Amino acid sequence: MAIPSASGTTGAPLVSFLVIRPDAARVQDLLASLTGQADWELVLVAPVGTVADHRSIVRADAEASAPVSRLIETGVAAAGGRFVCVLPDVGVPDDKTIQTLVDWLALAPDAAVVYSDESAVRPDGGIEVVSKQGPAPERLRCQFYYGDLLLFRRDTLAEIGGLAHDVDGVELYDAALRCVQAGAVTLHVPRVLFHAPSRRDIGAFPEARLEQVRTVLERHLAATGGGEVRAVAADGVHTTVRPLHGEPLVSVVIPTQARFSAPLRAGGEPHSYLLHALRGLVERTTYQNLEVVLVVDTDPEPAVIDEARALLGDRLVVVDFDLPFNFAAKANRGVLSAVGEYVLMLNDDVEVITPDWIESLLRLAQLPGAGMAGCMLYYEDDTIQHGGHHYWMGSPTHIGLQVPRGAAGSQHAFQVEREVGGVTAACSLFPRSVYLEVGGMTTLLPGAFNDVDFCLKVAELGYQAYWTPRAELYHFESKTRDARVRAYELETLGRRWRHRLHQPQYWPFPE
Repeated sequence: MAIPSASGTTGAPLVSFLVIRPDAARVQDLLASLTGQADWELVLVAPVGTVADHRSIVRADAEASAPVSRLIETGVAAAGGRFVCVLPDVGVPDDKTIQTLVDWLALAPDAAVVYSDESAVRPDGGIEVVSKQGPAPERLRCQFYYGDLLLFRRDTLAEIGGLAHDVDGVELYDAALRCVQAGAVTLHVPRVLFHAPSRRDIGAFPEARLEQVRTVLERHLAATGGGEVRAVAADGVHTTVRPLHGEPLVSVVIPTQARFSAPLRAGGEPHSYLLHALRGLVERTTYQNLEVVLVVDTDPEPAVIDEARALLGDRLVVVDFDLPFNFAAKANRGVLSAVGEYVLMLNDDVEVITPDWIESLLRLAQLPGAGMAGCMLYYEDDTIQHGGHHYWMGSPTHIGLQVPRGAAGSQHAFQVEREVGGVTAACSLFPRSVYLEVGGMTTLLPGAFNDVDFCLKVAELGYQAYWTPRAELYHFESKTRDARVRAYELETLGRRWRHRLHQPQYWPFPE
């Protein structure tokens, strides 16, 4: 049964802002920000000292030494709003917060959890805008990235059983995760609605609260398909992994010319990028239930094929390709020749870095509704080549392009598993059934953007793409093919997918 809610003067949902143990100065800061806006109230829980009266102030008396979760619970009980928002000790809502929320909630009336972008003051005095990813349940298990302006519907809090009292200080993270478990609708408002006086790690917790964070995450994983909490950290980046279900056969499909390239250094021996990649599969990869499908042009170097057979034995399948160059057609032929439940599309110019890279990809590809999983790729100069696809203003590119290896990325995005719009076919793992369902890659795009088109077809059918930083490879970009992008390829992609080539919900930055 829904909790009765007060209505604001405009008929919009009333927001109750809760502040815990505020003093008079804190209350005055908040009133200065909120006065002039309609449809809000300020709930003071266990206020410290004498606080001035105001028509929009609600007092919730409580023992100041009580646990934070109990104080929040007292504030929620005293609140009259449809939404409640527990404010941090510092920072204020924007002077247009309420009207902006009203406008966005009118577009998403079923929203039960709402969060927004925010700003912070840098050490040099400048203002940094903290733009956030849209709703991303898998990222949320790695990072409480919602930030400081986080609203819950009061009736939703009641439906999930209220706040947990055994994870004091982490109860809002716990509530957000339990709302995910309950299927509550989450809304991201991509507007700056909160201003913090200084920059800090988003989702950070004090060291003293990390065991509670671990407890919250362990419960969440247990309730959503399983997994393991490997590490929790004060900077808010937590290492959690999903379980690996069985050991299904993975077909590694590699379109290749299977030829030698020029020596890597003057006077050296001819080099085979393909054999280098295959050695990584054999010598550095822990996952063993593999077959390797080479889709080979009609004039390969016999020595390359012979050594591939020596490396892989009966796990090798060689498929002839006797048509003009078309990466998409080669990929399609390889998948049709594969027998694995999952397919790993792989370029022939990569080098394995992390031994358990296939397990990391497979954990995500096995999630319910997963369409594909992709990895972190580096150029040979140790800059990032791929942190997921990025579709911005009609142009597809890669997240993190040429950022130095080891960089955390905006809001630690290069350190957490997360939902993405798509991933590169240079290394992507997907259920073979999904590939067949969407009709494979379009041969209208023989060189560039065939993987973008494939990702968008997968998304169109409702499947989700994921990216992990725990699968790392080098990609010696286009060392074995012509990497030029033809104008008609971008035009073809645009004609097919213009309506999907701007997706800031996955990466809210131009580059």
